[in-house]
Amino acid sequence: MRFVTIEPAAHLITFIDSPSVEAALRTAGLNSDVDHGFLSKTVGIFIDEFGMFAEPDHQDYFAIDGHLFAGPALLYAFDQQGETKDMPNTRLEPAFLHGREEVEAAIANEKVTRPQMLVNGDVIWQWPQPAPFA
Repeated sequence: MRFVTIEPAAHLITFIDSPSVEAALRTAGLNSDVDHGFLSKTVGIFIDEFGMFAEPDHQDYFAIDGHLFAGPALLYAFDQQGETKDMPNTRLEPAFLHGREEVEAAIANEKVTRPQMLVNGDVIWQWPQPAPFA
């Protein structure tokens, strides 16, 4: 299966072949503490579940379509039935950002939306605050 890894610290985007999602996650530098989301109707993303809560000046970030992500990531493609398939040879152009100042500048220039958590419409956390839980 073909996947894409994003390594923001090295500003690298790499297509990899891996026998499974689990093996691809290890190659991407991710462990079992991952979060999952979607970049489009056919592309999913795995990221470090707690990456946004790391000390901002010691974290590397990337942004795709105005969304901020922390640390390394694994991208995969899927079909209409939700089955994982090979990532196509699409051109990805994330913006790589290092630390608080670069992220804040991207937010101020409206290139990135400030990440936040909401419960019933109330903001309970926003970047770069510490984690809202112990």
